[in-house]
This record gives sequence, structure tokens and C-alpha cells, in this order.
Amino acid sequence: MTIVLIPEQVDFRISTTDLKATYTESGGVTLLIDGQTREDIALDRYREAELHFDTVAELRCTTLNFFECHAGQVEVRGNATNDDPLAFWEAHGYHPDPGFYQVAESPILQERGSLFDPRNRFGLKHYLVIGYDSYVEVIAASSRMSWPAT
Repeated sequence: MTIVLIPEQVDFRISTTDLKATYTESGGVTLLIDGQTREDIALDRYREAELHFDTVAELRCTTLNFFECHAGQVEVRGNATNDDPLAFWEAHGYHPDPGFYQVAESPILQERGSLFDPRNRFGLKHYLVIGYDSYVEVIAASSRMSWPAT
């Protein structure tokens, strides 16, 4: 079975060897990650950031390298990293391989979507955040990023 990932069209990329997940029933999920904007790449700088998910149905944390664990089973749609990812990013406003994806035709949503959201009011999505030797899956309605003040 092929796992199809659709890169989130975000103006950052995750470059982390450590992920910290916090879940609260009322506040959803917050992931503490290391990331880079286009400006950060030019400065060779990494910054801590928070990725927030609201209306969370499920959170999974796995301590394995995602791409090694699923070797030969992953397709990243629209992945332009074989060309010049920085040029792509500059032209399109998002990194072609940001480490933050939606899982297309998610088996989790196909199996349990009606349990999580029987009336389909929330528009749940299956998000995948990939670190170096770990990854996090979140079934949630939405996501947003926040950077600390510099």
C-alpha cells in the first residue's frame, strides 16, 4: 500500500531532531519543533516554533524514521526537491518538502472518521509531522504555526 503525502503549503520547513508534543482535551495539540523560514535558511539559523492543532481526535507519536520505516511505500505529491527546492519555495511561497503533510485517502479517517466525527462537522484531516528519528500523526480539524518573538 502506498502512503500518499501532500505537502502543506506553509512558508517554513521543519528541520528537527527533537519533537515535543503536548495534548490537552480543551486546547488540542501543540508540537514544539525546530523550523526554518526562507530567511532562516539564508542565515543558517534554526528556530524553535509551535505547531498547533485544534479539535483533535487522535494523536500518535512514533519513535522511528518515517521514510526508513515505510521505504518504498511513500509518494510525496508535488515534490520538487529534485530540482532546486529554494527556487521552488521562492517562486511558490511554500517549501516543496516541508516535513509537514496531509495524508491523502487516510486509512485512519476511512476506518474511524465516522466514529470521530459522525456528522462530518469538523472536516478532520490526517496530518503528519516528520522529524529526524520520529514522527507525529494528528487527526485534527486545523493547524497553525507560531514563532516566538525575536
